[in-house]
Amino acid sequence: MYCGERFEPEALTVDHVQPRMRGGDRSGGNLVTACGGCNVRKGHLRLAEFLRSDEKARTHFFVLAAPHVWPRILRTLQEELDERC
Repeated sequence: MYCGERFEPEALTVDHVQPRMRGGDRSGGNLVTACGGCNVRKGHLRLAEFLRSDEKARTHFFVLAAPHVWPRILRTLQEELDERC
C-alpha cells in the first residue's frame, strides 16, 4: 500500500492505519496490506508522521488506500498533516 510495489500475498503483512497502541481497531476500515519493509518502517508511528517523511508512501496511500479507509481516520489524518504545513 505504501511503496506501490506488487507482491505475492504471502509476502504481505496487515498494517493498522491507526496503530492499535494508539487506539486503532481491527476493523476493515483500519487495515491495509503492506510489504514487510514498509510495515517495519511505519512501525508504531502515527500515519501522518510516516507519510510526512515519505513522499512516495504518501502518494500511494492517497491513491490506493484512502478509498477503503474509514472517513474518520482520513479526517484525522488530514488534520494532522495540515497542522505541520
